[in-house]
Amino acid sequence: MLQFIRSKVSSIFVKILFVLLIASFAIWGIGDTIFGSPAGRAAVEVDGDVRVTAVEAAEEFDRSRRRLGIPLSVDQAIQLGLLDQTLQNLTVQSLMVVATNRLGLSASDEQIVQLIHRQFRDSLGQFDRTAYQTFLASNGWTEAEFVSRARRDLARNQLIGAVAAGSEKTVPDPIVKTLHAYREERRIAAAVRIDADSLEAPEGPDDATLTAYYEENKQDYETPEYRGISWIAVSPQSLAETMEIPEDELRTLFEERRESFSTQGTRTVDQALFTDEAEARAAYDRIQAGEDFAAVAEDITGMGAAELDFGEVTRGDLPEGTADAVFAVTEPGTVTEPVESPFGWHLFRIRGAEVSAPATFEEVRDQLRQEVALERAYDEVFERSNALEDALAGGSTLEEAAQSLNMPLNQIPFVARDGSQPAGGIVTTVPGEPFLRTAFETETGMQSVLTETRDGTYFILRVDGVEPPRIPELGQIRPAVIADWTTEQRLEQAEDIADAIVSAVSGGTPLAEAAAEYGLEVERLPAITRRGQALPTGWPPAVAGALFEQEAGGASAVSSDQGAAVISLVEVIEGGGDMAAPQEQVRREVAGAVSNDLIELLLADLESRHEVTVNPGAVRQLFTVSEGAQ
Repeated sequence: MLQFIRSKVSSIFVKILFVLLIASFAIWGIGDTIFGSPAGRAAVEVDGDVRVTAVEAAEEFDRSRRRLGIPLSVDQAIQLGLLDQTLQNLTVQSLMVVATNRLGLSASDEQIVQLIHRQFRDSLGQFDRTAYQTFLASNGWTEAEFVSRARRDLARNQLIGAVAAGSEKTVPDPIVKTLHAYREERRIAAAVRIDADSLEAPEGPDDATLTAYYEENKQDYETPEYRGISWIAVSPQSLAETMEIPEDELRTLFEERRESFSTQGTRTVDQALFTDEAEARAAYDRIQAGEDFAAVAEDITGMGAAELDFGEVTRGDLPEGTADAVFAVTEPGTVTEPVESPFGWHLFRIRGAEVSAPATFEEVRDQLRQEVALERAYDEVFERSNALEDALAGGSTLEEAAQSLNMPLNQIPFVARDGSQPAGGIVTTVPGEPFLRTAFETETGMQSVLTETRDGTYFILRVDGVEPPRIPELGQIRPAVIADWTTEQRLEQAEDIADAIVSAVSGGTPLAEAAAEYGLEVERLPAITRRGQALPTGWPPAVAGALFEQEAGGASAVSSDQGAAVISLVEVIEGGGDMAAPQEQVRREVAGAVSNDLIELLLADLESRHEVTVNPGAVRQLFTVSEGAQ
């Protein structure tokens, strides 16, 4: 019997750990990339089943490389360990999928529709099909692939929502109160600010001083690499703007989709979750007899006001089996009868209701026209981009292809990797990413391959010339160097004044008297937390840290790129108290921190239960990596 109990406790513990792991991944996160076709060589296998193909792993590795925001070749990224990290992430996520499937988690079609309509809305709150299609295109997903990912994520998130509140109750109250008191302690300071810009500018440097400063800091003046680029681009958005869609066609489409344009109904609710029907029924009867919903819920379940607040929800946000009961009510203050879901028995109190409202054709005409035009524009983009690619493959230059296909040839003489130009400012006329990245990976005089941007634009570019990075001679940037030298001298002067004031206070001189020696006045800062909350604008951020290291009556100097300051502790205001909401935030943060440790235990358990095979070589072969990177 004892062995049986241990086995059951172990099983429950692993399930709780699994929930915590799921909670660390967002619904649109990186984990979704693993749900692809099993075709191709395996990069990750679990129990002999292909969970991630080499192609899928290569695509995720490439996305991770681009997200770094710095120019790294495939070889360099692999040498830095990015491929190993990518495969490790995909392995973890594969194990999660296996465990999720074993638990039989799923989401209904209605929940998927509600999710999509909620995620892609226009300014009027209507479903924005154009935004949805653009999102799919930018990620390279079909609608079926996206729905598959969303279905798995929804199932996981429903489980998270039901369990997360309970996990927070495991954090002991003394820990919460102690940490809350530590965080909420506030301190008041007397302070003096020395703005560097307000100090008298020093005499200009002589040639020797300026030359020495320039030599010491010359790397700061290096100009970036600039490139001259010519390109042809085909954009679905620009094509859609000129398309004419007949009115009768739009009306027919509206009638077919009338329901999807209706304003979605919502309810603002409080939710109490009970372990069984008898407990929920007892609570319901007490509420009907006149007792307060929140008081009864806390008495029976221990849930506080913050945990009861379920917020504004649509049908798809509610646990399975509860939506009909909640949306049958429109009168604020009404409490539903007990209703069952896979997570237990619920009572919902309706705080507010927004009923659905039908849309008119006039309200959505422009949106419909844009959607239809954009759909057709995508087809035309494919045709035009293919024609462009064929022309260039046949030997035409960019200029010849642009002329024969009646497409504009765009050119820019100088642009840096970050879009800046020598004269200043950021260029806005080039296509979006990965245009500039492609331009800086293409050799001089060469053309890129046909490439798609995140918004569905296709482009082919040619690098016409390269101006490498260089450090200008002192004579070319003398005014800028003098200005920087002057700023540095003022900052040093501000720091010297701050140090002198601190020294005087340490010797017994009152802060106000020491500050007056330099024509400065003492200010009384408001009560500041350890995190710097309530610190007035213009004061160095380091003030908070220095203030919480002080004893009363002392003084400290801090500096920033704006100048310096002297602070002296005046009063300590103890934290804590009955601030329920901040304490609950602390409880959630502590629970989250604990869950991160528990995740490692779960991964170890999953790895011990399943045979995992990882094949980085299959991914490297797709990139034809150099021998040194391997």
